[in-house]
Amino acid sequence: MNKKIAFLGFMILVLLGYIFNFDKLISNLFLDTTNNARGNYSNTLTIIRDNINAHFHQVEIIKDFTTKKDKNTNYKILYEKKQNELNQLKKEMQLMNLDPIPNQTIYTKALNYIKLNDFSKVILDANLPQGRLYPLFTPNGFSAGIVRVYNNLTIGYLNTNKKSNYAVFIGDISAPGITSGTDENGYIIIQHIPKWYNIRVNDEVITSGMDEIFPYGVKVGRVVDSKVLLHTKMAIVKPYAVVTSKKYFYILLQK
Repeated sequence: MNKKIAFLGFMILVLLGYIFNFDKLISNLFLDTTNNARGNYSNTLTIIRDNINAHFHQVEIIKDFTTKKDKNTNYKILYEKKQNELNQLKKEMQLMNLDPIPNQTIYTKALNYIKLNDFSKVILDANLPQGRLYPLFTPNGFSAGIVRVYNNLTIGYLNTNKKSNYAVFIGDISAPGITSGTDENGYIIIQHIPKWYNIRVNDEVITSGMDEIFPYGVKVGRVVDSKVLLHTKMAIVKPYAVVTSKKYFYILLQK
């Protein structure tokens, strides 16, 4: 009896549902719930994707800023280096004994050595015609060596190089001689001094101008010792300038 009543009640509910379209209401409710879920899922994916894109965009911005920062740091280092070089050059130029001659004087910088184990020859940044020797000065006006152009390179043969040969006078008696590199102490060797000249310690050595390289009177150094050889004398001279510690020089184009 109870089963019949339950079955009858169920049939009535089905009939009422059919009459009042409950199935559509349930279906619409289910579809609305599903659509809401889909919309929420789609919005969530959009938010996640936007966050991921924003993250990677921020990473790219940070990377770009880091690269620019590194470049700016390098530029700052290069600027400070060049500024220090300029300040050093200005400082040395204030000590100059010889007045530079317009259109006849070239200020130059040592770029590097010809050989890493030879500090007596340097490549200079000057552009000179080939075919003659030029005198090389320190910024404070002392002799530094000679310059020659070879294979389109302007090469400075400093006083410490054996090929840095130029004519000098020694002392008040103007004893002639030729520079010929330096000894193990960095003192300039003056050779080919006639034997009859009396060379004394502390005699000043200047360029003689007799070689068509240096002008007369450029200071070289002072005698610390002399030796008598078979046919000539040799003088050992402490130079006024330690040329191997110099980076800037100037070249006189004409005497």
